[in-house]
Amino acid sequence: MKTLDHMTNLDRAYLLARLFPQELKAMTEFIKKEAEFWLDHKPEIEKKWTEKHIDVNLWYEFIANFERRYLKNGTRIYRNKRTFRDQLFDGYDALFAINATIHYTEQKGCSQEFKYAIFMLFGTEKLININLNP
Repeated sequence: MKTLDHMTNLDRAYLLARLFPQELKAMTEFIKKEAEFWLDHKPEIEKKWTEKHIDVNLWYEFIANFERRYLKNGTRIYRNKRTFRDQLFDGYDALFAINATIHYTEQKGCSQEFKYAIFMLFGTEKLININLNP
C-alpha cells in the first residue's frame, strides 16, 4: 500500500470505498443533493463568488460532469467501488466530489469513523465555501 502522501485522489477514494462500503450510498446521494443545491442557487452563487483559484464557470462544469456521470452510472456509483472511484474522483472533476465529501462530514448521518477517514484522506477544509445567508 502507498503512503498517504503518495496516494492520488483515485487511491484515496478507493481506500475509502473499501473501508466503508456501507456509507457510499448515503454519501453519493448527498453529493447529488449538493449538485442540485449549487444548480438551484447558481445566480446567487455567481454574484457572491470570491474564489480566486477556481473560476465559477469551471466549477459549474465540474458539477455538470458529475450530473452526467451520475445519470449514466446510476446505482453502480455506490455499488461498485471502482466505479465510485473512477466516476467521482478522477481528474479535476474530483474537486467537486471532494468538496461535497468534506461537506458530508457535517451531516448527522455521517458516522464519526467515516468522518475521521474523510478528514485523514481529503482534509478538513472545503475547497469552496459559499455563504448564501444575507
